[in-house]
Amino acid sequence: MAKPEGKTEFFYNDNGLVAIGSPVKLQILNLLREEPRSFDEIVKFTAKAKSTISVHLNNLRSCELVEENIDPEDRRRKVYSLTSRYMGCSQEPFIERYRSLLEKAPAYGNDRFCFAEILLHALYFGFEAYGIDNAPIIKTIGSDLGRSISPIFESETFEELLREIGNFLEYQGKCRVTTLVNIPALQIEDDFKARSIPVIGKPFCTLREGIIEGILRGKFEKEYRVTEIECYGSGHEHCLFKITI
Repeated sequence: MAKPEGKTEFFYNDNGLVAIGSPVKLQILNLLREEPRSFDEIVKFTAKAKSTISVHLNNLRSCELVEENIDPEDRRRKVYSLTSRYMGCSQEPFIERYRSLLEKAPAYGNDRFCFAEILLHALYFGFEAYGIDNAPIIKTIGSDLGRSISPIFESETFEELLREIGNFLEYQGKCRVTTLVNIPALQIEDDFKARSIPVIGKPFCTLREGIIEGILRGKFEKEYRVTEIECYGSGHEHCLFKITI
């Protein structure tokens, strides 16, 4: 894992958003995003003195980003875990895609559906243009929305729910959805995205990714994870959302 330097990352807890710029604190937080770790593991990973790590951990605990517990298998050992959610980071501003989108906007001004899509894309590329990677918080919002609407879905099995989600997305998004139960995944073809999303070298549809994940989690109360592995933004001719537990 590369050491994060020269950027600020944002974490959320019950008190609100907390901005962290210290490279060592970011190393600790990003290590704990993977899984809880012992004090000695954190020291080894950061290659810092124990006294330095102790100071940083105490500060992160005071910000309520991290909690300390006793290892039940060895009461002499302390284990640290994340009590906050990663929400994004600062990045080098990239304005070209935002400008390109703004140039296209007038052509869609009289089409309510397309202009609504332009608004969503403007938020994504606008944050990017002003130096913020907001993909994590967009997915979180999508997941919150998915959970809130999960009661309207009537399916009782995973396969049935996957097809029902596909029908829902087709109706709401004017797209074509193919349900791939064996993978499992949802493949979405979207004419508007095919015309309007530039190839940016990575998946783009984090909001839809979160919505699908939220519906699955809200309906079955299991830790489903939805990952967009193919996208118009990565040069494919569809979007493919793979689902894992």
